[in-house]
Amino acid sequence: MSDQGARHKAISRHRWQLSQRHELRRWRDASVLEHASAQMRASYLPFLQRYTRHLPADAEILEIGCGPVCLSQLIDRGNKTYLDPLLDDFRRAYPGKLPEGKYLTAMAEEIPSPAHSFDCIVCLNTLGYVLNPELVLNEMERVLKPTGVIIIGMTLFSGLEARWQYLLRHCWPSLGPEGRPYCYAHAGMRRSLARHFEVHVDRPVDGASRWLRCRWKHVFVCTHKGVSLVVPAA
Repeated sequence: MSDQGARHKAISRHRWQLSQRHELRRWRDASVLEHASAQMRASYLPFLQRYTRHLPADAEILEIGCGPVCLSQLIDRGNKTYLDPLLDDFRRAYPGKLPEGKYLTAMAEEIPSPAHSFDCIVCLNTLGYVLNPELVLNEMERVLKPTGVIIIGMTLFSGLEARWQYLLRHCWPSLGPEGRPYCYAHAGMRRSLARHFEVHVDRPVDGASRWLRCRWKHVFVCTHKGVSLVVPAA
């Protein structure tokens, strides 16, 4: 997605389905799962642990786009709900390896849960792969409890690369890769989140300057607008 495209046109369902098939082929390789699990633990687990320490033991935690990694299983509290449109395929590919919890084989644009259901929403490496990111943010806002917290981790791109990827996908879709449908620059992602939430944490995963890189892993921690972020002392 380009920097200007905070309110952007969603990709076609056909384009999204191609992306999902590409992801399913990739995840069927057990070595990919092992590598991705290690990377996500190193990148995102410290943020999950820090910003969920205040949650009650019976907190309701939703992980959107959990894939077969299901990183929120490592949060040491709460009841976990895992949502992914490919969950049934992952469970067949990795029998008995996915964690205990509630499974929702569904798109994040239509979360099959009542409003204000979750104390925490975890969304890692997902917003670039959904059909319509704006609808996903609407749903996250709807199902988050009034004092809940959202932890979003994703790869962001320099403005130049994000614009190039946007033009490639929308002007010459046959030339674009099958994988990630959306490439977000930092400013565009920040604006999208700020329309829905209060953004409290906005930082690269490793703390290095984003200005020196073409792409990097980034974390946002959000609440409903006007709600303070609870961060217990270490």
